[in-house]
Amino acid sequence: MTCVGKVSIVTGSGGGLGQTIAIGLAKYGSNVAIVDINMDKAKSVARKIESLGRSALVVRADVTHKQDVDKMVQEVLDKFGTIDVLVNNAGIARRARAEEMSEKDWDEVISVNLKGVFLCCQAVGKVMIKQRRGKIINIASVVGQRGLFHPLDLASGYCASKGGVIQLTRALAAEWAKYNIHVNAIAPTYFMTEMTRPLLENKEFLDYLKWKIPLQRPGKPEELIGPVVFLASDASSMITGHILNVDGGWTAI
Repeated sequence: MTCVGKVSIVTGSGGGLGQTIAIGLAKYGSNVAIVDINMDKAKSVARKIESLGRSALVVRADVTHKQDVDKMVQEVLDKFGTIDVLVNNAGIARRARAEEMSEKDWDEVISVNLKGVFLCCQAVGKVMIKQRRGKIINIASVVGQRGLFHPLDLASGYCASKGGVIQLTRALAAEWAKYNIHVNAIAPTYFMTEMTRPLLENKEFLDYLKWKIPLQRPGKPEELIGPVVFLASDASSMITGHILNVDGGWTAI
C-alpha cells in the first residue's frame, strides 16, 4: 500500500486531523498541497513534509469561495501538473441547542462542511475527468449517521452537514465511476484535536463516549492515516461510494 509519486490536496491541513493526514500521505510517498486559511500553520506542515523528502505546496484558500478553490486547483497544476488525490478535510462546528442555533451559525457550518466539499470536488473533479482517474476522500463523521444528544455537544448543523457529505459522496461516486474516479468518505468518531479537546478533557463527556464506543476511547489522529492511505492508493481500486467508519465500533451497535 503506497502513494509514491502521487500528488495529494488536503484541505484544512494547517492543523488538527488535516495536518496528520497530510504528513501521513507524505510518509507513504505522496507530494502534498497543504490548503488552509492560516499560512503560518500551513507553512509549518510544509516544512515537516519536506523533511520527509517530499514536495509540498502551501495554498491559501477559503473552500467556501469558488474563486479561491479554482485558484487552488490551478496552483497545484502549475507546480505538479496533475492531481491524484483530494482529501476534503476542512470543517467547523458550532454548538447550540437546535431551537437556539442562529441562522448565521447554521449557514457557516453548512457552507464550510458541505458547500466547501462540493466546490472542491467540482473543481478537482474536472481535472480528474480529463485525466480519467482520481481518488476523492471526504471526511464525514459518525454523527452524520447517528443522532447526537449529549448536552455538552448539541450540534444539529454539524450532524446535518456531515450527513450531506455522505450523500454527496455516494452521488459523485455513482456519477463519476465512468471516469475511473473513486469517491469515498471516512466517518470518524471523536478524535483528539484542537476543536475537540475541551470536550474530551471533560470527564462527563469522556464517560459518555466510553459508553457509546465499544473500544471505550476516542481515536488518536495517527489512526486515520492507514484508512486515508488505503483509499488514496491503488489497493482500493474496486471501492467507491463507500463510507469507512473509523469509529471504534460506534455504528456497530
